[in-house]
Amino acid sequence: MKRFWGLLFLLACSPEYGISDNNDIADPIIDTAVEQQTTPPVKMDVPTPPEETYAAIHIEPYDYDFGEVDVNCEYEYDVVITSIGTEPLIIDSLDYAHTPELELVGNYKYPIYLKPGDTLVLTFKYHEVDLIADTGRMFIYSNALGKREQMITHQGIGVATGNKVDVFKQEEINKADILFVIDNSCSMIDEQAGMADNAENFIDDLMTAGVDFEISVVTTDDPTPVSDPITPDSRDPAKEFSDAVSRGNSGSATEMGQEMAKQALDPIRGMVQPREDAALSVVVVSDEDDFSPLTELEYYDFFLSIKEEELFFFHSVVSLGFGCGLGMGDRYIDQSNLTGGMYLDICSPWGDNLNTIANLNYIIATQYPLTEVAVPGSVEVFLDGVALKKGWYYDIGSNSVILEDRNLVVGDEMFQVMYDYLGDCPL
Repeated sequence: MKRFWGLLFLLACSPEYGISDNNDIADPIIDTAVEQQTTPPVKMDVPTPPEETYAAIHIEPYDYDFGEVDVNCEYEYDVVITSIGTEPLIIDSLDYAHTPELELVGNYKYPIYLKPGDTLVLTFKYHEVDLIADTGRMFIYSNALGKREQMITHQGIGVATGNKVDVFKQEEINKADILFVIDNSCSMIDEQAGMADNAENFIDDLMTAGVDFEISVVTTDDPTPVSDPITPDSRDPAKEFSDAVSRGNSGSATEMGQEMAKQALDPIRGMVQPREDAALSVVVVSDEDDFSPLTELEYYDFFLSIKEEELFFFHSVVSLGFGCGLGMGDRYIDQSNLTGGMYLDICSPWGDNLNTIANLNYIIATQYPLTEVAVPGSVEVFLDGVALKKGWYYDIGSNSVILEDRNLVVGDEMFQVMYDYLGDCPL
């Protein structure tokens, strides 16, 4: 230990290693450190980050409902597009899909530039013409940040203008030519007698109605008229008709009612020549079916070659299969259906049958044009206030009710059509 302290003393006293208070000798390390601490820092000029720029879009409204609108009226609404960004909004295109009743007003050239704060007004027009829902959808393509594709929609549906009832009356015929074709086979004695017994009432009905008639009578086996035409000017029209229909029972059992009517009316060889301005009715009276050689369509074509469709009727007084007669008159009934004629039961009282025939002095219309454009599905038909569920249809193209079965209407019944209609705009 003594040796350690002695060595320390020697080092402390040595000029090379000893502690000195000489301040004139500078210490390079210490001086440098002091100088760095006292020198002012250099100021750096850092630029401010630029403000972000963008395009943005605002649309009002996105969806619009016209609701229920009156048919044939015109409606409009506006969509306002606003540029709400810091740089121009560029609209590249407007893609519009829509039903025909909707349209975009005006034409646009692309691209469309909208400065910040500018607006674009799109006007849409709606002209409803029916009761079907309409929709429109537009895609707006732009440079809007995060919303480059925007969609707007609109919709609406029409409502009927109102409800209406059209009333139709059958046109009364002033001139009527009537050809009776009487079955004169052995089974027809009772039926002929029934006709003869009611001849006076039949002629009185025609006279009372003021019909200018010409009545001719042939048989189912001979097309030659049994007498001159019976007219209102005949000496005794009722007696002449009674005599004419009493043909006896010696005729052929092969009844050919349609063929005899054709031969009698033949424009060249026939002895019954209808007046040009008169309606023509063929009335076949038979208790058995027809044995004529041609088809019903062939006879139908012939009848319409000599008289306009609306002025020709083929009526059948035949067995309907209810317990009398030798067989149903199916072929006669088919011809009546083709021509819009009546078919009556030969087993019914003859007073009723002849009264019905006498009152067939009306042109039974098959087409009833409506006064307003009807809403399909709303049409209802009534005959004297009673609803008809079948035998007719509504034709959209002609805006008419078409009667498929003219047997539904006999004479002066009131034919009514009730419907919702699409009229002029009520606004």
